Amino acid sequence: MTPTFSIARQTPTTDDYARIIEAVGWRPRRPEAIEIALRNSCFSVCAVSDGTVVGFGRVIGDGGIHLYVTDIVVLPEFQRHGIGTAIVAALTRWVDEFPFPNTIVAVLPTPGLVSFYERHGYKVQPSHSPAMSRWINAKWPNTALEPTPTAP
Repeated sequence: MTPTFSIARQTPTTDDYARIIEAVGWRPRRPEAIEIALRNSCFSVCAVSDGTVVGFGRVIGDGGIHLYVTDIVVLPEFQRHGIGTAIVAALTRWVDEFPFPNTIVAVLPTPGLVSFYERHGYKVQPSHSPAMSRWINAKWPNTALEPTPTAP
């Protein structure tokens, strides 16, 4: 049966964020890092089903020139029902109304999701301009999320 859901213009709570990224197997994040990240979002939406947040997505950036569509995540039992599509559509409508011309909106899709984002108008970077990333202080899979002390 297809679940009923709505897309709400709201930021997920720290607990919802942690719960949902854990459910999909993403790297764990410290609560204080989640709080900072959520507070600094440009725009966020949540997918809500029966009063429970089952997915979310955010736009982050500098608010003027660069934006990044990120954290598109849906609980596994709610996937493949159009919820991720509705989240990305809501985020894309927001960036389409962004008031500044020549703003770049980027997304870093996980493997297998390139065509999903292409349906929303995002394009793969040309091979001479590949997207790149770097994990800082990555600890995976490590349950001890505290930084490793360094010698003075």
